[in-house]
Amino acid sequence: MRKSLIHASLILALSLFTGLAAASPIGDLVGQLSKSDYRGYVQYLEGLGTRYVGTQGNVDATNYVANTLGGFGLTVRRDAFDYGGDQYSNVEATLRGLTTPDKVLIIGAHFDSTSTPPTAPAPGADDNASGTAAMLEIASVFSQYRFDYSIRFLGFNVEEEGLVGSIAYAAEAKGNGDTIVGMLNLDMIAYNAGTNLMDVMGDQWLVDQFIADATSYVPSLLTRYSYKNNDESDQFPFNSVNYKGSTSLLAMEDATNTNPNYHQTTDTTNQLDFDFALKVTQASAATLADLAGYVGVPEPPVALLLLAGLALAAHRRRGSGSTGALVRLEAAIRY
Repeated sequence: MRKSLIHASLILALSLFTGLAAASPIGDLVGQLSKSDYRGYVQYLEGLGTRYVGTQGNVDATNYVANTLGGFGLTVRRDAFDYGGDQYSNVEATLRGLTTPDKVLIIGAHFDSTSTPPTAPAPGADDNASGTAAMLEIASVFSQYRFDYSIRFLGFNVEEEGLVGSIAYAAEAKGNGDTIVGMLNLDMIAYNAGTNLMDVMGDQWLVDQFIADATSYVPSLLTRYSYKNNDESDQFPFNSVNYKGSTSLLAMEDATNTNPNYHQTTDTTNQLDFDFALKVTQASAATLADLAGYVGVPEPPVALLLLAGLALAAHRRRGSGSTGALVRLEAAIRY
């Protein structure tokens, strides 16, 4: 009975540990992003009909983003602010840094939508379910790994009324003394006019880093860059001028061949190129992982190491010798 229990414990410890220990380089990390999951996020948000301020769809979108991020095991906070006499919330999910948690990288996207007129149906598949879906898909993969710096995954609200949510969040972060190293904003990333081109604009060093990582990890994605501080999306409150010590960029589809469905009832998924959107998501993920300092999988829990150590000792007391897996486990425990 005792022997069987020890053997079962050994198998459990080995299987859990070897699963945790399978670290991957950034390229493999980026390769885990799923086009199918990405599409699902876009379709859900589009299916709400509208996410315009003051609508039930906006409330449902806020809850969806919060619940989805929470489902990845991240620490989720609703960042409340007032607009027009009503209260709205941004959604923040944090993956705490392993070695330098006080330094923060942000990847964000706004989830509200509008149409022409604003009260008309506003499916907002490209603007900006596409960016929100990228943020969620990156969070789903990154939540399984660890990084030197902390990463905040942010869904911004009330962007369409003048960056209201992001301005409120940046003001709060400055008041708290948060050290934001860089902010990547994804806004309209899934429409492809046939150019297969994305635009990256913002603070120079951050833009240069994005271009370098996109070239390295997603070489088939064409990129164009500008050091212009665009003031029409949520990266603006975080740029080097508005937030001392921070930098920011906007990643979007080809800005010179704009989506003709922008702010229209026809901004739907059948107008999008999901292969192109996945490439933009991959380039964003590679940049984020590079900047945040990709470490690998989480350290095994202490209890697991103790269990593995006990199982290893019991195995040796029986004089059975060490298997290859046991040797690897022992080395890991000593390390």
